[in-house]
Amino acid sequence: MSPRAESTEPGHLPSATAPQVVVVGAGLAGLAAAAALVDAGLEVTLLEARRRAGGRAASFEDPLGGGLVDACQHVAMGCCTNFLDLCTQAGLAGALRLDRTMWFIGPDGGRATCTPSRLLPAPLHLAPLLLGMRHFTLREKLSLAAGMLRLARYRGDDAGTGQTAAAWLRSIGQPEKVIRLFWQPVLESALGESIDLVSVPAARKVALDGFLAHPRAADLFVPLEPLGELFGIRLVAWLEGRGVRVLTGRTVTGIDRDPTGRVAAVRAGDATFPCTAAIVALPWRAAARLLPDVVPAADERLVGSPITAVHLWFDRDVIDLPHAVLVGRVSQWVFRGDAPGHCQVVISASRDLLGGDRDAVLDRVVGEIRDVFPAARDARLLESRIVTDPTAVLSVRPGVEAVRPAARSAVPGLFLAGDWTATGWPSTMEGAVRSGRAAAEALAAAAGRPLRALVDDLPRGLLVRLLAG
Repeated sequence: MSPRAESTEPGHLPSATAPQVVVVGAGLAGLAAAAALVDAGLEVTLLEARRRAGGRAASFEDPLGGGLVDACQHVAMGCCTNFLDLCTQAGLAGALRLDRTMWFIGPDGGRATCTPSRLLPAPLHLAPLLLGMRHFTLREKLSLAAGMLRLARYRGDDAGTGQTAAAWLRSIGQPEKVIRLFWQPVLESALGESIDLVSVPAARKVALDGFLAHPRAADLFVPLEPLGELFGIRLVAWLEGRGVRVLTGRTVTGIDRDPTGRVAAVRAGDATFPCTAAIVALPWRAAARLLPDVVPAADERLVGSPITAVHLWFDRDVIDLPHAVLVGRVSQWVFRGDAPGHCQVVISASRDLLGGDRDAVLDRVVGEIRDVFPAARDARLLESRIVTDPTAVLSVRPGVEAVRPAARSAVPGLFLAGDWTATGWPSTMEGAVRSGRAAAEALAAAAGRPLRALVDDLPRGLLVRLLAG
């Protein structure tokens, strides 16, 4: 094939000893893409508009004790195979604490300790979790188990006219108490959106791959270091040690194309970075502004969902658990902080939370913490901070899969990454890493350097495969 014919073939990159690749955006998607591209022997420049890499995995300075505090607690699960693989690859696995036990605190303050079994095969490994929920009657527990199996066998599609998870759960007869005290906190925490809005396939993903599929699927991995240090410093240093050029404070303003329409360079202010290919790993709104002819504009199917984190500093330690799901309250998850007296309450789908009254939110959350944790009742609140990201995650509503773009765009040499792209996963750290690796695979294939970056899901047990069809 002549060089000229090769250069005009859609999706194929021109031959080069070491193709120059620019990755735009140094969130988890861009960092994962850069890590995979280096494995393919490509020269990579990573551009980030902020002063520090890491994207939404950000931190701020503790107002009392100094050091860094995560703006919002991020947690991975055992089913997040690509995220965990990246952490292992970069030597960060030791900075993740494995918690096999989940604590549920019911409306009456009663605690349920739920630890999936390592001995029983999937999905029977969930029996201890189910039986430990003391706020449910035996009949309600059986109904919950039946509902989870029905969800695993769900075969509907993600059409725009599809039911929401809440409507579907009611249609199969799930009791309102089970919906309110299990499905709502679990699905909203996992998906970052109200069960009145999310699609049934998204809920199925949580139930099947997050709980039923494997005895390790529901394991929790909690970062022991601030995300700003873990990803913004340590992961970046590892990438730089492998030859990736990481430049922060560089806002990309345009992507130039040659006369054939192929990507030729990335512009960041007055600087131009010639390249053979580019991966745009920005949030979808920023990507749409940069590439209006490539990225679908936000509409009723492509919207964000807010997550609010309420940080509290008491004059003593008040949380006696590493974390807990607070059932039937405004507060959804509470995490004990590393600094003395610090804890963080995370509220997903916090759209118009208590009418947008921040004082009311603080009063409610503090009241719920005092109600649930006796040590907080006499403790003095020293400091607080409410952090809300209005578009923290992609809202996985019915119809959203039809507008999530693939990694390979219609523009030769241009690829897309981000947890909002078509990963088959909700908008999570795992989804972000998968998107970066998928974009790297597509780019490497176009460059004639086949790459296997994505790792397999946890294998589904035989009984799960039979039950899920």
